Amino acid sequence: MEDIILFVDDEEGICKVMSMVLADIGYKVITAHNGEDALKIFKKVKPFIVISDIKMPGMDGIELLKHIKNECRETEVIIISGHADINIAIKSLKYEAADFILKPIDGEALEIALKRAKEKIENRKKLKEYTERLEELVEEKSAQIIENERIAAQKYQKLFDEVPCYISVQNKNFVITASNRRFKEDFGEGIGSPCYQVYKHRTEPCIDCPLLKTFEDGNAYQSETVVTSKTFEQYNVLTWTAPIYDNNGKISQVMEMSTNITQIRKLQDHLSSLGMLIGSISHSIKGLLTGLDGGMYLLNAGFVEDDKTQISEGWEIVKLTIGRIRKMVLDILYYAKERELKWEKVDALSFANEIAVTVEPKIQNYNIEFIKEFDTSGGIFEIDPGVIHSALINILENAIDACIDDKSKKSHKIFFGLKQEEDHVLFIISDNGIGMDRETKEKLFTLFFSSKGHRGTGLGLFITNKIIEQHGGTIIVESKSFEGSKFIIKLPKWMAT
Repeated sequence: MEDIILFVDDEEGICKVMSMVLADIGYKVITAHNGEDALKIFKKVKPFIVISDIKMPGMDGIELLKHIKNECRETEVIIISGHADINIAIKSLKYEAADFILKPIDGEALEIALKRAKEKIENRKKLKEYTERLEELVEEKSAQIIENERIAAQKYQKLFDEVPCYISVQNKNFVITASNRRFKEDFGEGIGSPCYQVYKHRTEPCIDCPLLKTFEDGNAYQSETVVTSKTFEQYNVLTWTAPIYDNNGKISQVMEMSTNITQIRKLQDHLSSLGMLIGSISHSIKGLLTGLDGGMYLLNAGFVEDDKTQISEGWEIVKLTIGRIRKMVLDILYYAKERELKWEKVDALSFANEIAVTVEPKIQNYNIEFIKEFDTSGGIFEIDPGVIHSALINILENAIDACIDDKSKKSHKIFFGLKQEEDHVLFIISDNGIGMDRETKEKLFTLFFSSKGHRGTGLGLFITNKIIEQHGGTIIVESKSFEGSKFIIKLPKWMAT
């Protein structure tokens, strides 16, 4: 309690005198005549200053000092002694006495000692208040910093998520450690999985990977590639990489940002493919026009000479040339826009046999076994026979190429089957050739994609798939590297009877 002093001395007279002196100075005084009583009073009253004689019966002043400091370190103890013993003084100060005063007690010395004790108590109190306030301030500032960081994190996470491109962060093992909302929507969570597995479905890193280059030299790189979404859609993306440094200035991760440019590439591909098609057939058109001129010449000459044989010959040449020109124009329309199909009701078994007769000589020419298995139950389905014929021949020719490219087997075979379902006709084409990995299989029907190198244009299977889709059908592909491929072409019967 403030302004209460406990005075301890075994001489009652000194206690009375000092009580009056201390009361005159302005203190409330409680006295005790031995250490044991003083300790009991101290525990009950908790005075802020204790003045104790050093020599008392039983517990002396030093022992009392030690007990008081163990009980309450904030209490200041002034030791008084009738002997000027430096060792006693040092011992008192060792146990944290506030001061040491000799008897007889000088009033001025007592006031100075009390002043020092009060200053220590006051300073300690202020320090405690300051420390508590400082802790509060630190706590407030820490809470404010945490809140600001939380708000900033939310702000940057929102910005990270709302950026209209795919963003992922990857470590040196190509493992994705973070991704934005757009990435997760199209490719799944992906966290903890290698990037090449998530959007390329590969089992190993991509060749010429820009991510690896950034880890090696810290530069940003750009590349364009085709990726596969979680719904197996193909996207053309333009990708940039940027390094992320740790506190030591080393590259710890790389950020990869990809923009979906599929629509742009589709438009460019349509224009490019149309240009390629026109360029590749320009010489053929020139030849057809020459043939048309020749047929017209025979027609004119036949009319002039009234030669029916010459007229008939010229007319046949004109019809043949016009038919070829018509087919070429329809091919061009397949690139430029959807062409109108010429629907016919066709017998499925007869149609399958016609295709087999067309392709069998070429298959046998390469010593490939050709196995046919057609459902003889018959059935009518409605198609444009010309374009479906071309589509199936194209798949069969790819099967031939797959067998030719496979050097790991001594013999090869191609299977061509026909199955009837209640509402569909199924054509099955399989081979035991070179096969395809997952990435190739997923890009198989992409315009200009070819696994044949310089021998392929990347047009054939794109057109084949477009033809089947235009008929309302689907192509299912099953394939594994070096084990062969299987194509299941499923076409609706439409107006089947």
